Amino acid sequence: MKHLSGKVVVITGTGSGIGRALALRLAQEGCHLALSDIDTTMLQETENLVSAFKVEVSCHQVDVSNKDQMYAHADEVAKTHGRVDMIINNAGVSVTDSVANVSYEDFEWLMRINFWGVVYGTKASLPHLKKQAEGHVVNISSINGFSPWLLHHENKFTVI
Repeated sequence: MKHLSGKVVVITGTGSGIGRALALRLAQEGCHLALSDIDTTMLQETENLVSAFKVEVSCHQVDVSNKDQMYAHADEVAKTHGRVDMIINNAGVSVTDSVANVSYEDFEWLMRINFWGVVYGTKASLPHLKKQAEGHVVNISSINGFSPWLLHHENKFTVI
C-alpha cells in the first residue's frame, strides 16, 4: 500500500498506547478510521484527539476475545465506511508474573485476547479485505514474544 490517504483502517485496542498512537498517525496520513476498544471512556478520548484531522472516524466498543462481536464489528465497519482496506490487530493485555504463579483463568484470558483476538480480527476482516486491490492485515505483538520465561512473552510468541 503506497498511499494511505483515503484508506479505511480498522484498529483494535485504540483506547491508549500503541493503538492511540497508530490512530493519530494514520489520521495525519488521511486514513479513515474505525477505532475499537473495550473501554468506551478511553476510546472516546482517542476519538477526541483524532477529530482534529479531516477524516471519517467511527468508534466501536468491541471485545476482541468475542468471535461474534468481531464478525459483527467487521461487517459494521464495512457497512459504515463502504469498505475495509486494512485491519491492525493491536489490542492486547499482559500479566507480569511467572507461569508458576498465574492461574489457568488468567492464562486463558491472555490467550483469548492476545491470540484469539488476532485470529478473530483477521478472519472476520478477510472477506472485506479481499474485495480491495490491496487489503492488508497488520498484527501488533512484542519482541518479548521471543523471551519464553514470562507468561506475557509466551503468549505474545504465539502471534509471532
